[in-house]
Amino acid sequence: MRALLAVAASALLAGCAAGPPDADSLRESFAEQIAAVGGVSGFERDGTELTFSGPDGAGGQVAWRVSIDSVVVAPQDDEVYPYRGNILSSWYADGESIEPVGSMSNLPSDFLEAGIAQDCWGLWAAAESRWTWT
Repeated sequence: MRALLAVAASALLAGCAAGPPDADSLRESFAEQIAAVGGVSGFERDGTELTFSGPDGAGGQVAWRVSIDSVVVAPQDDEVYPYRGNILSSWYADGESIEPVGSMSNLPSDFLEAGIAQDCWGLWAAAESRWTWT
């Protein structure tokens, strides 16, 4: 009985501690989304700097460096997705800056299809307690 009460108390405390998503959870999810792209290898994260080898958009591989420049998590009036997170990032392929074209991301389609861009946003799925990327 004591063991059962201890497990129930732990679950209750964990549920209370979860709280709303924060900038760190958004950065982590963004990094995980990039690492999951097909062709990405050697992924490393050092704070707001991400490095890896990945697709160049022309069938080859390049050394990528991504710098997370800003992160904003804001509530929104939506029960299913109560938070929106925005990440602005700078991308470098083999040391060369990849600049957006106007408001359009200039990344290879492998990243864009995974919901990743230079000006990127995710939604917090309340039911799953996780960020989603579209």
